[in-house]
Amino acid sequence: MARSLRILIAEDEPLNALALESQLEALGHTVIARAHSGTAAVELARRHPPDLAILDVRMPGMSGIAAAGAIFQIRPIPIILLTGYRDPESVDQALRAPVFHYLLKPVSLEELAPAIGVACSRFEEWQRFQAEAAALEQKLEERTLIEQAKRVIMEERGLSEPEAYRLLQRESQNRNEPMAEIARAVLVARALLRGEPPEL
Repeated sequence: MARSLRILIAEDEPLNALALESQLEALGHTVIARAHSGTAAVELARRHPPDLAILDVRMPGMSGIAAAGAIFQIRPIPIILLTGYRDPESVDQALRAPVFHYLLKPVSLEELAPAIGVACSRFEEWQRFQAEAAALEQKLEERTLIEQAKRVIMEERGLSEPEAYRLLQRESQNRNEPMAEIARAVLVARALLRGEPPEL
């Protein structure tokens, strides 16, 4: 059996909300909060952080799509949208929201379990992508620091580019610090000597 999740549901129809809660509990999950509007769902997500949210698209005031965006800003989690409508506009809006699955009402128990699995898998893929993107961005930032520090060393010491790189490399090894940190120190030192803001 999949791990038990703490789930927030937002559904303005009480009978539908009760049925959904019963189905989720039958699957071994815990409904930690029930909201009757998008605004209430956002507030409940803030006060009682869930592992997953299931939101009706059309609710009074804030829609499920808008609530999905607000909840995702508070804490990224897998989100499933429920709707009774197949119109292209609703589908298009849902695709642009931070939503990981989309179900048509009425939802059966047989549909709900796979939908939760798909939403969680897609969310994990999103998390991996975000981590990879962050790592790539950090590498690019470090590369920029090293390039800037090389230019400083080349200007100040009259060295060639390979010589400036080797100097940074040796200093990194001698100090047992990442090369980007040595580069940052070079730029800070140059800025202090010149009374300029460092190029970081």
